[in-house]
Amino acid sequence: MDLSIVVPIYNVESYLEACLNSIEPILSNENVELILVNDGSKDGSEDICYKYIDKTTNNKQQTTNNKQQTTNNKQQTTNNKQQTTNNTRYRTPNIKYIYQDNQGTAEARNTGIKNSNGKYIVFIDSDDFINCQVLLDFLSKDDIDMPDVVFLNAVKYDKGSVSHFGEDYQPEKILKQSKVEVLKGLCRFRKFPGSACNKIIKRELIIKEKLFFEKEVYAEDIEWSMRLFNAATTFSYLDGCYYYYRQGRKDSKTGTVSEKSIKSLLYILEKNAEMEFNRDISSYLYSFLSYEYLVLLFIMTSKNIECDADIKRRAYHLRFMLLKSNKLIYKMIFPIITLLGVDITGRILKVIRGNV
Repeated sequence: MDLSIVVPIYNVESYLEACLNSIEPILSNENVELILVNDGSKDGSEDICYKYIDKTTNNKQQTTNNKQQTTNNKQQTTNNKQQTTNNTRYRTPNIKYIYQDNQGTAEARNTGIKNSNGKYIVFIDSDDFINCQVLLDFLSKDDIDMPDVVFLNAVKYDKGSVSHFGEDYQPEKILKQSKVEVLKGLCRFRKFPGSACNKIIKRELIIKEKLFFEKEVYAEDIEWSMRLFNAATTFSYLDGCYYYYRQGRKDSKTGTVSEKSIKSLLYILEKNAEMEFNRDISSYLYSFLSYEYLVLLFIMTSKNIECDADIKRRAYHLRFMLLKSNKLIYKMIFPIITLLGVDITGRILKVIRGNV
């Protein structure tokens, strides 16, 4: 098995079919497996999964003209539907469906990792969709040089229109470059490339370095990506528009500011500030952290958010990360926070956000 595609699912009946349909063309490859982890959905997501599995299985059987096997698979779907409600697994040759009680996206991804067999893993959020041709291109590559991480392009998708995601990968700054040079190049981005979904990751690295997602943490991708960048040693890049992040979804955590999201981001920054990074890449990783630190100050000034004195004190203490980054603009913000505090600095950032 070359590639495992992990899709965590929770109450996304309006978008799930589009997500699964975007994956379907690659499932004709017997070296690809799809792992659907239903995290306790209470809408029609489970029925959509079963219909998709039936359709995909039937299409594959039709290509081999094995009508009897198709009938058997249909019966297996009916039988296993009841078993799934009892938290058991249902699988076809290259699709695994797993039901678990609501434990969050992080644990759903972890379940997918533990049940995967591919040399590489990709994560796809079930309200987004992909251009699977990019994954097909990846599978056609010679595996003599097997990098730990492969970067992929992503865009924002909103009602049929696409917009820039803030990550400008340049092949010459990634391909055949050292880890130091790759991270140096990533620091040029306007935003921290912290999403788990626009990367192909070697499964062996995930297991060896215990790169599982931390549970019950908002923006768990940030915490996970910091550990990934610290652990990985080799990188590559594939051209082509691969991932489409759906915007404007009412129930999406992305872009939602709350006291919980502020506390989670603060926790992630404090945890990473205590990590011992490799000396030659430390300044680049602190640049990524500094970006998220400024995001923290920015969202702390959001309307209807009242941060208590403890949160402000902890945020103020973390300003030292700015001095450890490799970006002059971040270093220049340090004395502003020291002089004016986190509240006023956050408001200033709202004014000049286009330049930070």
